[in-house]
Amino acid sequence: MKKASKFITITLLAIIGIVIITFAGFYSNNKIKLKKEANLITPYGEMVKVDGGKMNVSILGKGDKTIVLLPGFMTAAPAIDFKQLTDKLQTNYKVVVVEPLGYGMSDDTTKERTVENITSEIHEALEKMKIKKFILMAHSISGVYSLDYIDKYPEEVEGFIGIDSSLPSQGEAEDNGEKLVRFLSKTGLMRLVSVTNPTMMNIPPIDNSNIEQFKYVFFRSIGSNAMTSEGGLMAKNFEDTIHLNYPENLPVLYIMSSESTSPDPTWLNLHKDMIEGRKNSKIEILEGGHYLHHTQSEAIVKYVNSFLNEHKL
Repeated sequence: MKKASKFITITLLAIIGIVIITFAGFYSNNKIKLKKEANLITPYGEMVKVDGGKMNVSILGKGDKTIVLLPGFMTAAPAIDFKQLTDKLQTNYKVVVVEPLGYGMSDDTTKERTVENITSEIHEALEKMKIKKFILMAHSISGVYSLDYIDKYPEEVEGFIGIDSSLPSQGEAEDNGEKLVRFLSKTGLMRLVSVTNPTMMNIPPIDNSNIEQFKYVFFRSIGSNAMTSEGGLMAKNFEDTIHLNYPENLPVLYIMSSESTSPDPTWLNLHKDMIEGRKNSKIEILEGGHYLHHTQSEAIVKYVNSFLNEHKL
């Protein structure tokens, strides 16, 4: 019995040792690659100092009208993620892609990601870039932040366009996987997961050189302090904005995905309720998933052009 017990103990210690060595290997490999990749990232945008760090803002095109783009939750490389859309929009508009703190090339932050902090930082960055009047376009969760932004700075926003954008009334924001993503990122296991399941990175259909850049920025920012805090505070941010609505005269366009609206009519109904009775607002539905700007950028631009022309924006 003693020999058996000793053998089991040694086996368990050996297994624990192998696990520790394996994790140490993934961790060290990730640190080495992050340092190497930092030198391979092609710089883009402009770093703007805000309360909490420096925020990266990219400006494309030289149109008379300005569109400000805000990313969805855990979109690790916003400027590249939006590339297919911004390539088309910049022909007619000045397009501003904001990478909030903890996203893309922006600094990370330990400041809580309350909706108030997020929107005040975006406002500060745009103000310092002298962007005073614009159409606000938001993907996913940024639809909620946009409501708060419009409420606080109504004189700046001439119209709102949501790309399958979220609303605080949707609820169910308690588990966003932010802790698991942070664990995978900090241990280096995210690289292994991304190799075995490339869809984890949600890479847009772009050329190979941009795919490489996307990956470098993805591993740099995914699982950041900011993203982790944002996921944990999402339910509270919904509660804090549940009372908000758009100004009566603000044109609103929701561009929604069929994969979000078809299985659950509640998603569509929530958006209908938000703009009920508003003659200057409408909903368009496009075939595809939540990241419509990856697959339907051309159709999105057509809707944007038509909507802005119709309302003389």
